[in-house]
Amino acid sequence: MRNLAIRTLDLGLQATTLAMIVTLACIVLLGVGFRYSGSSLIWYDEVSSVLLAWITFTGAALAVLRNAHLGFNGLLFGLPGPFRMGLFWLVEVIFLTTFGIVAWGGWAILDFFGSETMTTLRFVPRTLVQGILPVAAVLMLLARLLTLPERLISVRAGADPESEEIALEIARAEAELSRAGRGS
Repeated sequence: MRNLAIRTLDLGLQATTLAMIVTLACIVLLGVGFRYSGSSLIWYDEVSSVLLAWITFTGAALAVLRNAHLGFNGLLFGLPGPFRMGLFWLVEVIFLTTFGIVAWGGWAILDFFGSETMTTLRFVPRTLVQGILPVAAVLMLLARLLTLPERLISVRAGADPESEEIALEIARAEAELSRAGRGS
């Protein structure tokens, strides 16, 4: 069930982020075309910056789900077991607390916008624009909690996922070289 939730969230974040990237590319091309023709779009800059923010935050949630953010695995996995586990749980508490506060603060601040709208597109409410902050924070919390058991197993075993991935890629490259050498 948990793996299905992870796969579903991963696919949803990929699809959403990719759709926004394609939309942003189309808007940029459209904006360039209109600007070149001498009649600029008034909403181009504002919509582009909002889309870029949404892409950034959904991409960050996807990175959390894939455990792909920068980290200090050398430090973590270099520590003896009890210290490694202590640091792991300290990082988890800090992460969950921080993004819990961001989610709460993000929802709370949406009330301040009231009936405000985007400057150039008066039919788009400001809450939709700024809503990415609490949405992304909740997605990051969900991603972190869904992947917690897998990360905990790795930390307990002292198995650095980055080192394992590097070893796997080296083995794959060596196999490719071996096949290429036999084919010559």
